[in-house]
Amino acid sequence: MGSIRRRLGRALRIGALLASLIGSFAVGAPVAEGQDQRVDYLVRLLQTSDQFRVRAQAAISLGRVEASAPVITALTTALRDEHPAVRTASASSLERLADPSALEALQPLKRDRDPAVRRAATAAVRTLERIARTAPREDPTPSTGTALYYVGIGNPGAQGNAANAATLQRAKEILARLARELEGVEVAPDGESNAAAQRVIQRRNLTGYYLDSSVVSLGDAGGGTRAVVSVILNTYPGRDMRAILQGSATVPGATGPAAQEQALEGALRGALRRLPQAMAASRR
Repeated sequence: MGSIRRRLGRALRIGALLASLIGSFAVGAPVAEGQDQRVDYLVRLLQTSDQFRVRAQAAISLGRVEASAPVITALTTALRDEHPAVRTASASSLERLADPSALEALQPLKRDRDPAVRRAATAAVRTLERIARTAPREDPTPSTGTALYYVGIGNPGAQGNAANAATLQRAKEILARLARELEGVEVAPDGESNAAAQRVIQRRNLTGYYLDSSVVSLGDAGGGTRAVVSVILNTYPGRDMRAILQGSATVPGATGPAAQEQALEGALRGALRRLPQAMAASRR
């Protein structure tokens, strides 16, 4: 019996140590050393670790990073984890990330057999429904021609400290406006659930796509301002990657917020220049 207790105690200490290491890896390393690598590491732990404490800590840590399609997908998948601690942590992180697209996956957990999971899921659903109700609604009417493509716009990310939250929100607004200018594109309402998107796509026989984007760099460049961006074309609502579009632009002889916004718009416009061809090729 003493041997069993010692082994159990050792396993618990190992689990605690691993959880501590995950937490420090997620929030303690300099951002410039690679946010993407940390996210990939945490997602891999959440998906593959055979210790529920490690998976739960990974889910908690993912709730502290920038919301993105890979993060939301990993957490919504973990809502089906066999251990209630992992399901609870995933639901709480999804609430923290404030992405209403997770609502559909969270709804069944309000009836989970574990009371802690039910409480976390109910709180998350309540929060995300409020966000979905109060989020600005985009006009879904296409600006030109007949709609062929139904395009959702994700929350942009940034590599390192390339852009702050306000700049990323502005990048999302610019991306939505530029996408709406394209022939045959209808921009989906912000915060739309996967189920709602699927109903629109099926009823109107459209092809769904989703644009994730990242500000790779944004700042001074030889007395001017340069922006480099990456736009990922995914299916919608499934979000399988189809193409990566890159763009860059320089505003010579000018710096500051106005020049940054101008460079950012130019870079996004450059990335979207190939979007119609990429959508058409994927649709075939």
